[in-house]
Amino acid sequence: MRTLCTGLILVLAWLFRRDPVPATKSKPRPPRRPTLAVVIGPVPDEVYAIVRLSWFRQGRPIEVEEFQIYECDEALLLFQGSVGQALRMGADVSVITTYSAESLGIPLA
Repeated sequence: MRTLCTGLILVLAWLFRRDPVPATKSKPRPPRRPTLAVVIGPVPDEVYAIVRLSWFRQGRPIEVEEFQIYECDEALLLFQGSVGQALRMGADVSVITTYSAESLGIPLA
């Protein structure tokens, strides 16, 4: 009886077998274009802008950083340098500030 059951199981396993799934390489994703979002909104008086950077690897977010730029004589230069560098390196940038995009040196499309 035991050999009959074992034989039946082997026959059923052979009938319902599946070929192994071939290992396929995922298609390479095209390089993503970084985005810049500027929101004019309330921030504390001593803050020039709040900047959030979203970093990606293979099209997926891997890290988010946020920092504040305080009001000072070099605030505009700090803003333009940090945002420009982040965009060149492929990060998405979100900014909240009380200043207009034109006054930050961001051309409107």
